Amino acid sequence: MTVYRVTVGGKEYQVEVEDVNAQPVRTLVNGRVVQVWVQEEQTPAHTPPPAEAQSAAAPSVPIVASPTAAAAQPGVTSEREVRAPMPGTIVSVAVQAGDQVAVGQDLCILDAMKMNNRIRAPRSGTVAKTHVSPGQRVQYGDLLVTLANGSD
Repeated sequence: MTVYRVTVGGKEYQVEVEDVNAQPVRTLVNGRVVQVWVQEEQTPAHTPPPAEAQSAAAPSVPIVASPTAAAAQPGVTSEREVRAPMPGTIVSVAVQAGDQVAVGQDLCILDAMKMNNRIRAPRSGTVAKTHVSPGQRVQYGDLLVTLANGSD
C-alpha cells in the first residue's frame, strides 16, 4: 500500500492507496475508506506541469478526490449507500439484509461491457437492504446495497 499526503482545499489528508490502477481506487483517507474513480487529465504538450507536481519526493497521482466530494458523487461508494459505478447487469449478489460484511468484501458482481466488476463494501457493518437481484439492469448511480447506520 502506498501512502500519500494530499492537500485539498487547504486541508491535509493522509491517503493510503491499494492499487492506483484499479477502478475504483480503494483508499484509506485519514482512517476512513473512500473509493474514488481516477481519470487522468491530458495537459497540452506546450504546458509544463505545475511546479509542485515536479517534486521528486512526491509520487505522481493523476487526481485524488476529497472524502466529502467522493461520497457525494454517483458511482462512488459512500459510507452507507453503495451505488453502481457504471451501467450494466447484476451477475450475482453475495449478501442479503442482516448479513455482516467486512471492508472490501464482495457485495455483488456487475457485468459491464463483458467484464465482471466486483462491487465491495466500503466499511464493515450490517447490510440493511439489497436493492438488486441477478439479471437486473442498472444505470450509473443506481442504489445497489444500503448498509445500516452506525458503526455496527
